[in-house]
Amino acid sequence: MSTKRLATFLQNQRFSRPFWFLVTGSFINKAGNFIMPFFTLYLVSFHHLSTSAATLIISLMGLGSLGAGVCGGILADRIGRRVTLLFSLVATATLMLALGFAQTLPLIILLAILYQFFNELFRPVTSAAIADLVPPEEHTRAYALRYWANNIGNAIGPLIAGLIAPISYLLLFLGDALTTCSFSLLIWFGVPETGQSNRSHVKKQLERKAPTKLPLRQAFTDPWLWSYALLALLFDCVYVQSTTTLPLDMYAHGMSTLAFGTVMAVNAVQIVFVSLPLTTLFRRVNRHLSLAIAVLMLGTGMGLYIWLHTYAGYILGVLFWTVGEILSYPIALALIAELSPPLLRGSYQGIYSSIRALSSLLAPALGGLILEQLGPTALWSSCFVVSALIACGYLILNKLRQPQHIK
Repeated sequence: MSTKRLATFLQNQRFSRPFWFLVTGSFINKAGNFIMPFFTLYLVSFHHLSTSAATLIISLMGLGSLGAGVCGGILADRIGRRVTLLFSLVATATLMLALGFAQTLPLIILLAILYQFFNELFRPVTSAAIADLVPPEEHTRAYALRYWANNIGNAIGPLIAGLIAPISYLLLFLGDALTTCSFSLLIWFGVPETGQSNRSHVKKQLERKAPTKLPLRQAFTDPWLWSYALLALLFDCVYVQSTTTLPLDMYAHGMSTLAFGTVMAVNAVQIVFVSLPLTTLFRRVNRHLSLAIAVLMLGTGMGLYIWLHTYAGYILGVLFWTVGEILSYPIALALIAELSPPLLRGSYQGIYSSIRALSSLLAPALGGLILEQLGPTALWSSCFVVSALIACGYLILNKLRQPQHIK
């Protein structure tokens, strides 16, 4: 997409000012994600930890992600989106600064887990706020724009951090905290509370519909939410192999770390240039069918590695599974936003986010075990089979939900 076409495309996105503040703040926060890509290196080179100790800390940080989505979603519904966003962002920035000055291993571990918790706390809140600000028919397009902006930020952040790290790691911590604070300032000045509008009316409707059922319990017991979340968890378990077992498989077939880096660069470039037109193309396609196509593209890309072990083969695979990634995330979030009652948007997004976060604990260990014990053919075959089953799951849900007239 050329610069002129991109500018025209963005001008045609007639979203509200608060929405653009959210997207801009999210981009700044991602572009300022200086520490996490280099955190393992920081622990090894600056604190002189062993590789196993450093990676253990990274794994323990996953514990902070597990409950963050649910807590963030519930807080967003109970005390408001704006307050929760500001609280989580300020806490994240503060903990990042504290982590930069921490010297003892127990303190580093504690601060790292707390940082990860608050860093994940605001993500479902942002998703709920976007659903509040955007009409239902525009949810997919709105989430696609945020996803696109985040990925540009993800591409910029490590490049800047790579230039600063040789000068001072402390500057990385300070810069990371500063960009997070910048996001909170954009929320403070540009984003009003989005979850309180018509709140009492919605609450009365819910109480009339189910007077003996607490609204929060409705979120935790909604079978549709759990169905979509479990399918998304399986999707993520397959997708995580792209950053965990794929580099190991490439190395086993004689590829260098540079080769893996360029493969991931293709992923990032494809997202930046293809995601907006691709999601626009699928805008009017049934969401369940779109998700089925997305997961089949993911499975096909991974499945190609059963036979293709050359550099060109790995590049071809990434072209397929990146399409699955591009289509899946914004469409899945739009589907959850459409599924959730307005009063419970934060809780629904939070539960959905927390269930998906389990993949960070399950997928690396499971993929590594299959690769080590059964070999790469078994690993990539499993990825393809699981993807096909997920696609069938989305098609079954589409069939079951047709009477409700949901896309």
